[in-house]
Amino acid sequence: MFLVAGTAKIPDPGSLSTSIRSYKLGPLEWFVSLSAHALPYLEVLLGLYLLAGLFTKTSAWATNALTMVFSLVLLQGAARGLQIDCGCFGSSAWENSNLWLAAAPRLGLLTLGLHVTLAPKGRFSVNTLLRRGRP
Repeated sequence: MFLVAGTAKIPDPGSLSTSIRSYKLGPLEWFVSLSAHALPYLEVLLGLYLLAGLFTKTSAWATNALTMVFSLVLLQGAARGLQIDCGCFGSSAWENSNLWLAAAPRLGLLTLGLHVTLAPKGRFSVNTLLRRGRP
């Protein structure tokens, strides 16, 4: 999910900046700009690490933290009655403006992320394969 979401946001950081501003959280403009340019690449990197099984525990903790932040932002927007595009997958017409519905899948993602974080390493993960080659 992080890989897809990050890839969708990379081509248009301006749209992501607009989405971040629409939550009316009041962050400084430099933080909005930094987030809009860096966050998609971080999401892609974390998605690739999880897919490959490299730095799995650290990547899973990082994605869990980001998922919790995203969920809190969505829930506070929903509680304030904002009717905006969540910006979760960049600027897309198929995203629902109901932030309650946009937040719901994050709970499932968090559950999966916690499973990856707490489960033993897979037999075929890059981390495991690299350890097998050590004396």
